[in-house]
Amino acid sequence: MSIEFFVGIISGALIIIAAFLIPLIIQLKKTAVTADNFLRETREELTPLLAELKQSTERLNRVTEGIEDSVRNVRNAAHAVGETGKLVDELNSFVRKKGLSFTVMTASIGMGVKTALSTLAKGVLKKEPEKKEDS
Repeated sequence: MSIEFFVGIISGALIIIAAFLIPLIIQLKKTAVTADNFLRETREELTPLLAELKQSTERLNRVTEGIEDSVRNVRNAAHAVGETGKLVDELNSFVRKKGLSFTVMTASIGMGVKTALSTLAKGVLKKEPEKKEDS
């Protein structure tokens, strides 16, 4: 076997490889162009969407801050209502105790006045018959 034979085989192999590589390279170029077009279109479509998403996020953050302020105000109001309830309960207990002692004191005075009037009435009634007998 001669060198020419080996050169012929290597040349034939290179021609076969080139025959397969040329369409492969052409297809790779088409794929790269298609991928580049896809990325360009995607970027053009996503840019406005990302801007809108950023605006929506900022609005959502502002609303969230407002809600946090409202929750804080409601928490403070609930705390104040709780303290007011405690004060009303303490006042109610105070009024009950004082009201009870006032009722007892009023009843005692009433009984005292009734007893005093009863005693006076008995004394006046006893003295009247004595006056009639003296006359």
